[in-house]
Amino acid sequence: MIKVNLLSPERKEVAGRAPEGAPITEEEKESKINKGAIIGAAIITVGIIGLLYFTQAQKIEQKQQHLQERQARKKALDEVLKTLKELEDAKNMLDRKVKLISDLKAKQQDAVKMMDALCDALPDWVWLTNLTFSKRSLNITGKALSNNLISDLINNLKGTGSFYDVEFPGSNLQNQGNQEIFNFKVNCKYRDKDEVKQSETPTKKKAG
Repeated sequence: MIKVNLLSPERKEVAGRAPEGAPITEEEKESKINKGAIIGAAIITVGIIGLLYFTQAQKIEQKQQHLQERQARKKALDEVLKTLKELEDAKNMLDRKVKLISDLKAKQQDAVKMMDALCDALPDWVWLTNLTFSKRSLNITGKALSNNLISDLINNLKGTGSFYDVEFPGSNLQNQGNQEIFNFKVNCKYRDKDEVKQSETPTKKKAG
């Protein structure tokens, strides 16, 4: 049986893989270029994402460090403020104690001066049974052998210049054994002689 090959010699190529050394078509070139571009773009994108991630991670770490530093500073500042408050409280307490001591000392000095002035004004045969002194006010309760002696006491108090606003509510007679005793009360106010001198010092007129 005779077989006749009707294909032209130029078409005698086996379908399938191109032989080695065969020229690459334009479609194959474009396909390879597209794949390379996609891979390159993917690499660049991954690099950019990695860079952004690294940058953001650094910023977050810096912010965390700043936050920790500020928290540490705040804690230190709180300790300083607490110490300052304790010192302020101690200072205030000390000031109150100093003021109290000063007030007591001033009262003691006033009381001593007042007692000296009262002893100078006290006549013989007049003695005191009770005495209260508070805020410059003096309340006297005593006994005397006569009303004249009580009158002498009042005049002596006024004459010292230290006692003023002297009041005499009265006296009552009481028999003690064979002796008549007059119980009396005197109320007045006390001021130091230095204060009296300062208030009585006349103001000097300026020469015209």
